[in-house]
Amino acid sequence: MFGENTPGLLNHVPYHSFSIFISSLLNPFFLLGLLILYFPLVFWRRSFLSKPFFYLNSERILVFSAAFLLTWELVTYNYNYYLDSTFYFDRILLIILTFALLRFPLVAPLYIAFAFVYRSQFNYPVAGFELYDKRLLFDILILFVAFRYIKAFVSDFKFSFVWLVMCMVGANYFYSGLAKVFISPHGYEWLTQNNLADLFLNVHLRGWMADSSQDTISSIGNFLNDWHIPLQILVLLTELSALFILKSKKWSLVILTASFFMHLGIFCCGSMLFWKWMAIDAILIYLIAKNKLVVEEMKYKTFFGTSVLIIVFAFVWLRPLMIGWFDTPANQYFTYEVEDKNGKVYQLTKNEMNPYHQWFQYDRFLFLVNSPCIPVSGFGYTNNYKLFKELKRDSIVSQGDLRKEFGIKFYDSLKTKQYYGFIETYFKNRNKLLGPGTFLANLRAPYHLFGSSDGELFQNQAPVTKFRVIYHLSFSSMGKSVQLEKGTLHEIAIPE
Repeated sequence: MFGENTPGLLNHVPYHSFSIFISSLLNPFFLLGLLILYFPLVFWRRSFLSKPFFYLNSERILVFSAAFLLTWELVTYNYNYYLDSTFYFDRILLIILTFALLRFPLVAPLYIAFAFVYRSQFNYPVAGFELYDKRLLFDILILFVAFRYIKAFVSDFKFSFVWLVMCMVGANYFYSGLAKVFISPHGYEWLTQNNLADLFLNVHLRGWMADSSQDTISSIGNFLNDWHIPLQILVLLTELSALFILKSKKWSLVILTASFFMHLGIFCCGSMLFWKWMAIDAILIYLIAKNKLVVEEMKYKTFFGTSVLIIVFAFVWLRPLMIGWFDTPANQYFTYEVEDKNGKVYQLTKNEMNPYHQWFQYDRFLFLVNSPCIPVSGFGYTNNYKLFKELKRDSIVSQGDLRKEFGIKFYDSLKTKQYYGFIETYFKNRNKLLGPGTFLANLRAPYHLFGSSDGELFQNQAPVTKFRVIYHLSFSSMGKSVQLEKGTLHEIAIPE
């Protein structure tokens, strides 16, 4: 990581031991990060020891909920086949720290540091996948630590923790709305020209609602095609109105409820389940609707102007996620199949690659394709308006010409070699552990993305001898998706 002459401790990788936590204690960067989180407590301990640290009930609910949702997902994956470890010690420790948060607020910095490094195992040795759907939960916990330290030094700090979380949630939604405006040349193109039916047809090809009849798929596609502008107006209004999420109790409840159902709609037509965001929305709705003290602390009329400024300037203090893209009728994605020693072929769903499933779900593997590819995502979306317009005008016949005009060669031999190494190690270890896996897998949290495959699915029935990467290129026209290309890019032999 740092070079051959770097001291060994700085190059220490904590994942090749029975405990990530204990191994991390040998890494000075982990210790430094932990020290930074506890810095005020260490250097101003007299100030802290002289003041009682306690939770308001609303703070306890939000902090514990954020930690519980994170822990639920982090400790219930089946087995890390690449690292060949269950990390039971770390899973138990993470559970203990989570429930310790119910009683001890100052456990939060330790929980954050450990949960972050524990989660990073899923990005090793590959590029992995950013926090994305989990980031809100980490942000809530980090905000609580900052809030608690500020309260220790500024006793008359007027903003409540729930109010600050509402600003954070509002900023994320508001900036996602702005993203859709910013990617539009005149501010309105996403609203008027995007079509949710294209997203739905693309995710259906990827395996979403794979068991549904063609009539059902056509009916949903036609509905989305006919109503895409009203639906997109609702999405944009919901996200942009988050700027006013702290205008009044009624506004808070309406915006949070609308956001909850917006996520439900995204799941139905896009296979993406933002269940962590939905859970936080629901908890905030409960706190505001049922807890009079929370509403009193919000001081809507007094702090509304401040909340608007904080949300607008969130790009400085939060750098919120800006989720916005154009859905195109073109799509390129990957599927996988495995073969056992008897030549029997199984389809491999991407969630079966848990805990690396999100890396596989988002299909960021164009570096495996040794020919020009259209620069759209594995769901067929792009931020490039010019490309979006060309794809919308294109027909199946001229698709080849479009690839010549817009195609980019993403192939990377080094990344391809690393991909081979990952697959070989992953399945070599997996072959030694056939069967249903750990009991924790039965308690796993919901996946973020959903989909299935045709044919018999691989679920550890037999040792894998070959792993195949299959590339797909499709195009939607007149409400129907047509497969333009399908072929095996790579066949990786699994060592014994």
